[in-house]
Amino acid sequence: MKKIALIIGAIIIIILIAGGVMLYRLAGMAHNFEKEILQATTVDLTKIKDGIFSGSYGNFVVSVSLEVTVKNHQIAAIVIKNQNCGKGYEARETIERIIKAQSPKVDAVTGASSSSRCIMIAVDRALKDGLRYQ
Repeated sequence: MKKIALIIGAIIIIILIAGGVMLYRLAGMAHNFEKEILQATTVDLTKIKDGIFSGSYGNFVVSVSLEVTVKNHQIAAIVIKNQNCGKGYEARETIERIIKAQSPKVDAVTGASSSSRCIMIAVDRALKDGLRYQ
């Protein structure tokens, strides 16, 4: 009986430690997203020539790599090449919002804010990459 109690106790301790590590990582992910979003600047599209520029971002459980097409100094298209997130949390509406606003700084999709932020940061990085080729 003591062995069973010890085994159950050890399992509970392992679960609590794993849960604590998971919560710590999720809090770190949220902090990193906020830091990256705050550092994102509005890129002057008039300084970017036509082209397709790659951007990516990932943090813990969410990641995305994409391509941004700039045509006539406007964001013409955004194509997601690879995305890791939970099913139903793709936040594809973020792409439409970015194209409409002509800026990666848009409102996040409700219920998929991490995926939305990931897309915004990746688009910002792609546009900044476009500035380097001028």
